[in-house]
Amino acid sequence: MKKQKILLVAMAALLASCSGSNPGGESDAVSDTVSDKFTLQIYVGGYGKAPWEYALKEFDKVYGDKYTVVANMDNNVNKSFSDRWMNGNEPDFVFLDGPDIDKANWLREGLLEDLTPWLETAKPQGEETLIKDKVDSSYWVKYTDESSNKTITYGAPLLLNAYGMWYDEALFSKKHWSVPSNYEELKSFASNSTAEIRNLIYPGVYSGYLTQGMLVPAFAELGDEMFDRIMNCRDAEVYESAEFKDVMNRFNEYINLNQYTVSECISLNHTQSQMEWLAHKAALIPNGLWLRSEMAKADNGKSAIPDGFNMRFAPSPLAKQKQSIVTSSITCAVAKNAKNKQAAKEFLSILYRDDVQKQFVYASDSPSVVKLDLSNDEKVTDVLKYTQEVFNNPNYEHKANNGSWGGVDKAINDAINSLVDAHLQGKTYTVDQACAAIKAAAVKEINNRK
Repeated sequence: MKKQKILLVAMAALLASCSGSNPGGESDAVSDTVSDKFTLQIYVGGYGKAPWEYALKEFDKVYGDKYTVVANMDNNVNKSFSDRWMNGNEPDFVFLDGPDIDKANWLREGLLEDLTPWLETAKPQGEETLIKDKVDSSYWVKYTDESSNKTITYGAPLLLNAYGMWYDEALFSKKHWSVPSNYEELKSFASNSTAEIRNLIYPGVYSGYLTQGMLVPAFAELGDEMFDRIMNCRDAEVYESAEFKDVMNRFNEYINLNQYTVSECISLNHTQSQMEWLAHKAALIPNGLWLRSEMAKADNGKSAIPDGFNMRFAPSPLAKQKQSIVTSSITCAVAKNAKNKQAAKEFLSILYRDDVQKQFVYASDSPSVVKLDLSNDEKVTDVLKYTQEVFNNPNYEHKANNGSWGGVDKAINDAINSLVDAHLQGKTYTVDQACAAIKAAAVKEINNRK
């Protein structure tokens, strides 16, 4: 019988050992110089340990005679491992999630492995399909070093998140409404707005939900270069460009098509706006993929979702032509200076097996990065089944949101809020004013970088 060599390291023990000569927190019998040791840094967070434990057991079945696995899993692991990254004693594999992840610095210092060559031939363990053919290319996260202009693929996608427009399929069926799929259809849909059921509601206190769910996919339609300039504040001029203004004008035109297009939502937070949407005070709400699970426990731990409410996800209809699903990938990475780089890549090959991916779907209530058929899976909610079908739909373009806004996110969110508030209050605030305000913030941010 094969000896199992997986060590699940408790963080209390790890922290205690950090004061001694063994920075990894493992038994002294296993040192950092042993060639068969494979060390993982895994922030547990809301997904729990279950999917990781499943993946590690599957890894052990295949590679247990080859490696000693040291899995450091806890909510504090990122903070505890920070010194190891600074001192050249980084783990082989890292889950890039949770607080205290110094990813930006790791990239600047060249501490993360370029997975581009590996992707050319890598396959999920036991499968014949190449990983690059199984996982959409837009989900892999890249980094370009501005000094060398070299681009690497460092982020291996594990889970997906995306903002979009949510609606109640039951309400739309009752009202004989069609879900708008482009800007022309959105303008027609505005005619359905009434004082009782507005077209749109969003959390005005956190207006980034509206920006991300409705406008960012329209920015993505402008092409990769323009999208990158907007999402990373590469230059200030982009925010007064004709392309950027076109999207802003479309949004402003839409909200002003009908007296009741937008709900009185400037003062609402995310939960309040979601509760009003669940009460059919509005037809559409921009939100992330966590919406169902969040509202399933919003009423003192109980579900706030009414019986018969069929929550559904759709891409933003602000697009002129092809709708985009703009995803942010929750990723994993391999350390550039990993002592067991091969083991880390073989573990990645385990993670892209269908059975392992399903474990992460169950734990996260999020779509898989692979095109899973969840239609008959009793462990998956009907909301997620539908969302997975949307993600699998080839009619939608997939774009990766690798941007950080470059410091202008508040300016953009405030400008969009101001357009909505002007509509609700009967005030004058133009798209030109909004774009000028964003440009001014961009100029300030760019100057601060120098």
